[in-house]
Amino acid sequence: MYIVIVNPEAGNGKAQVLFRKIQKDPLYNKANCRSFFTEGEGHAEKLARQVVEIHKETITAVVVIGGDGTLHEVVNGIINYPRIPISLIPAGSGNDFARGIRLKERGIKLFQKYIKRPEQFSVRLGRYLPRQQSKNRQRAFLNSIGFGLDGLVVETANNQKNRYWARKLRISKLTYSLALFRTIRRARPFQFELILDGKLYPVQEAMMVTITNHPYYGGGMKIAPKANIKNPAFYIMLVEPIKKKKLLALFFSVFLGQHIRMKEVRQVKASRVSIRSFERIPYQVDGQSGKCYDCKIEKAGISTTFYVD
Repeated sequence: MYIVIVNPEAGNGKAQVLFRKIQKDPLYNKANCRSFFTEGEGHAEKLARQVVEIHKETITAVVVIGGDGTLHEVVNGIINYPRIPISLIPAGSGNDFARGIRLKERGIKLFQKYIKRPEQFSVRLGRYLPRQQSKNRQRAFLNSIGFGLDGLVVETANNQKNRYWARKLRISKLTYSLALFRTIRRARPFQFELILDGKLYPVQEAMMVTITNHPYYGGGMKIAPKANIKNPAFYIMLVEPIKKKKLLALFFSVFLGQHIRMKEVRQVKASRVSIRSFERIPYQVDGQSGKCYDCKIEKAGISTTFYVD
């Protein structure tokens, strides 16, 4: 049995249109697919958890038709079942995880490949635990977790009014970039303590700190050009205090991965990261925003299995 979880709102309705086409493919019924539609933020996680707990003995794979946000929820919903393969059919506005695992096909062709000749790809995703949450609330992330300006930009992008107009004007792919322009005037360095693999890192303030599993975020930006999702360590990108005009230039250069040449940008690698501050730091994780005083990040001890083409 294949469990198909669809976010009908993803990609301005692109996911729902794509699902209707897949549903008409003869393989859909032949493979015993059962579909479920999400009904808002957080629902994909609850849905995935409930369905997998009921059908865990008969599930071949969970197919996700949506974007990075939907996939983030599904992965966390079945976090206790890492051996059940997850198959992503990207249909969101960013689709950075699809880039990170180098999916080539899209749409119906990708669905057919998953059913006929799936290849398994195991990867140790990131885990994060903001302060004031218990151990059993540790969560997984697919793409990146970022603090400071990165968190502020995503907070702005996720504002309901901004999301409404982005969908209405069909410019959802530009959501992060547009939010950056609205946020950059409020940008300021934040003070923090950074511990990498148990050692204090010599930096006390930065505009942003982003910890990533693979090169991409924000809808195709190459935040860490040399990162590889199979690497046992994260790539960590720090942007030191910088003038706002130069900060804007930095973000334009991120699309080509050229920002790493700027003197204000540092790159380091670590598999365990701890960030602490006396103020609540805005953060984003896979496009979802929040605030915390400190956060522990590490590579998961157990690999999650994905189908790839």
